[in-house]
Amino acid sequence: MDNPGLYSGDEEAFNTGSLRLLKENAKLRKLMGLMQENMELHCTLKEHERKAQIITPPGQHKKDHNGMKEKKNTFIDLENIKKCQRIVGELAFQLDRRILSAIFLEQQRMYGYRVPNIKEKIIQVTTIPATGKVDEKLRYELYQRYNHTMDELRKFGYNPTVHPHFTEYIVNTYGITKDRHAKTEDLSSYNDPQYLNKMINECMPRDIVEDIIIILNCLVYFAREDGKSLLI
Repeated sequence: MDNPGLYSGDEEAFNTGSLRLLKENAKLRKLMGLMQENMELHCTLKEHERKAQIITPPGQHKKDHNGMKEKKNTFIDLENIKKCQRIVGELAFQLDRRILSAIFLEQQRMYGYRVPNIKEKIIQVTTIPATGKVDEKLRYELYQRYNHTMDELRKFGYNPTVHPHFTEYIVNTYGITKDRHAKTEDLSSYNDPQYLNKMINECMPRDIVEDIIIILNCLVYFAREDGKSLLI
C-alpha cells in the first residue's frame, strides 16, 4: 500500500523545486534581455563619443557667455563613465577569480576555468584521462568547497544559475582596468566599498545596478575572508 504522507511530501518538494527553477529561468531571461539592451546603449555611447570628437576636435574649447573658455564636459563625462565601467568589469573578473581559487585551491593557473562550468571542471580534474579512474576523495572535497562557497554567496543575493553568466557578460562588455600604475589615492578608492557603491549607482545602467552591487558585496565577503584587498 502506498504511503500517502511520503508521496505528498515528495510531490510538494518537486513542486517547490520546479517553482524555484522557473523563477531562476525567468530572472535569467530578464537579465539576458537587459544585457542586450545595455549592449545597444553601449554602442550608442561609443557612436556619440565618436561624433563628439569629430564635432569638437581635441584641444578646442567652447566659450561661455562671459567669454571664458570652458572644458568639453561631454567628453570628460564619457571618459569618466568608461573608466568606471572598466572598474566594474574588473570587479566582476576578480569575483570569478576568487570563486575559482576558493574551490580549486591546488590549481595555480586558472586558464580554461570558468565559473559557469565549475561542476564539469570538477569532474574533469578528478578523473584520470588514461584510465577513467575517479579520485573520489578529491571530488568530494571540491564539491564541498563549491557548495560552501555558493551557500555563502547566496547570503548576498548571488544566484549560481544567473550571476556566473552575468559576470562574464560584464567583463566582455566593459573589459577590465589596465592601469597597473594607478595613483595611490585611486587604488585606495578602488578598494573602498562605499566609494565603489556610489560609483556603480552613478555610472552604470539602472537596470543592472542591483546585480552589480551583488557582485561587489560578494567580493567584499572574499576580501574579508582572505584578508586581501578587493582588487588584487
